[in-house]
Amino acid sequence: MQYVPLRSTYKVGTRQSELALIQTESVIAQLNKFYPNIKYEIIKIKTIGDKNLATPLANIGDKGLFTKELEIELDQKNIDFVVHSLKDVPSTTLPPNMIIGAILERVDPRDAVIIAPWRHEKSLNELPPGSVIGTSSTRRIAQLKLNYPQFKYKNIRGNMNTRWEKLSNKELGYDAMIAAVAGFQRLNWTDRISEIIESDCVLYAIGQGALGIECRHDDNDIIRMLSVLNHEPTAICCIAERAFLKRIEGGCSIPNAVRTEYNGNGLKINGMLLNLDGSRYVKDYIENSNLTISMTTPIPSFLVSQTDDDNDLLLTDDNIQSYPINLKRKRTDSSSDVVLDPDSTTTSSTIENVSLLRHYAHVCCINTHETILENAELCGTNLAVKLMQMGADSILEEIRHNVTITPIQQ
Repeated sequence: MQYVPLRSTYKVGTRQSELALIQTESVIAQLNKFYPNIKYEIIKIKTIGDKNLATPLANIGDKGLFTKELEIELDQKNIDFVVHSLKDVPSTTLPPNMIIGAILERVDPRDAVIIAPWRHEKSLNELPPGSVIGTSSTRRIAQLKLNYPQFKYKNIRGNMNTRWEKLSNKELGYDAMIAAVAGFQRLNWTDRISEIIESDCVLYAIGQGALGIECRHDDNDIIRMLSVLNHEPTAICCIAERAFLKRIEGGCSIPNAVRTEYNGNGLKINGMLLNLDGSRYVKDYIENSNLTISMTTPIPSFLVSQTDDDNDLLLTDDNIQSYPINLKRKRTDSSSDVVLDPDSTTTSSTIENVSLLRHYAHVCCINTHETILENAELCGTNLAVKLMQMGADSILEEIRHNVTITPIQQ
């Protein structure tokens, strides 16, 4: 039985750029297929990253660069959920009362080369040595310096429209720029792409190509409503990637990259950490050939203490004993978890109206078996540990020593 949302209208937060609005409208269009009688109001919000276009991302040092203001509005209940490019959502600093309620199907996660319209070349290899390549991503710069050391790399900030204008202005001196293929696809600008860089040459950013929807972790209504949009293969890959990033403690100043493959049964995640000029790096992969496990009793990852028609979502005195695991409730006043022991005397009355859910790298997938999600998260964490053992620690120390953080004027 399909869930029926409790309200008739929801407020959706988004950044103000054309791309952000297109992404938000696409999410609303998909929700309309399931809930045709619900209305959505789009609330445009400007973030720190939108206001400060001069400072390179690595020097700003704020991991919530494109999310913080949106999360403030979400926390104050001025909006109900937020549509993000998932690569903009930190894995280490998500507020304790927020969660990714759904991850939509990923489009092409690779990077694209866009040659300046005043040049005749069609690829990076055709550009002469000394050409200026625009990108603000430390991940792209480090990998490009490793593979294309003959070029110069220059910061280029702004939304897609702004960056295209800068590239088109010959006086600014950009010969090409690098951007996500996904953004050009969503803007219907694929004719401007000169070349797509294969991911075995330049690995992509964590979550690149996917949209994530952030909501309050205790909003049962929103989480259940959004669950219809969750694309399981994408969510599994992104959980592994976000777990990798969380363990590495990466942000805008840390050049880290991934390539993840999930075939419906097994998962393989490639990860890489570089110093700022690409002269030092560690790279490896982790593979789990079978994320699944056969269980006679499915364990729901979302449990609510309210009456509804989905019996497997209810936490009651009768069924609390049937799950051979601890049930964890994420607190709103602490980053720690409250563990409800199935062998204790805890009753449904003691947790009345409290959401009980599990998240994996801050992602909630209420329709996916927990074993799969746990194994995906473990793949990402283990890969990070593996890179640490290979020397990632010293690279991270070098980066933090060399990066100067510029205070932000809000």
